[in-house]
Amino acid sequence: TMFILSVLLSPDVPSEPLNCRINKTNKDCMFVAWDKPETDGGSPITGYYIERKERNSLLWVKANDTVVRTTEYPCAGLIEGLEYTFRVSAINRAGQGKPSKKTDFVTARTPVGMFTDSINGIILFCSFKLFTLFLLICLFVLQTLQVNLRSWIQNVPREEYTVTGLERDLQYQFRVIAKTAVNISKPSEPTDPILVCAENGEVLI
Repeated sequence: TMFILSVLLSPDVPSEPLNCRINKTNKDCMFVAWDKPETDGGSPITGYYIERKERNSLLWVKANDTVVRTTEYPCAGLIEGLEYTFRVSAINRAGQGKPSKKTDFVTARTPVGMFTDSINGIILFCSFKLFTLFLLICLFVLQTLQVNLRSWIQNVPREEYTVTGLERDLQYQFRVIAKTAVNISKPSEPTDPILVCAENGEVLI
């Protein structure tokens, strides 16, 4: 008589997700993204849990109430000005795996963004809301010569402005300050150095 013995191995939990990072940030929300784990533990991955931690806190707090099935998640409910780090764990039928390496700490703030174009020059935009009687103050830093060039632009009625007279093939940095008759904001974070590529030397802010 021949007997066939079948052994069913229980699946293991997934390995940690890879390349956990912050793709986008705002004053109260950050978009966290990651790559799938190298191994699923022998059972398909059913989702992910995201955790966040403030720089001055010892506790990791769960950022999602339900399982996330994609590899990017908007973590909302942040406090402007605080620094956050994130980590992600994968889940399968066996349970929750080890968390990924944590991201670098990033401050929750309204960003200054930019696009570059070899024909039209550089587009710089401010994503915070400007109110009536606010003034825009733009600081230009000529990185290649280490010279600060300041230009005050007043009564800009909208959230963009075209800066002209810039020299082609030189790099500039920009930051923006909002001001009323009684108060002034902190300056935004400066942009990375931007190379002027346009023939007319214009930058749209």
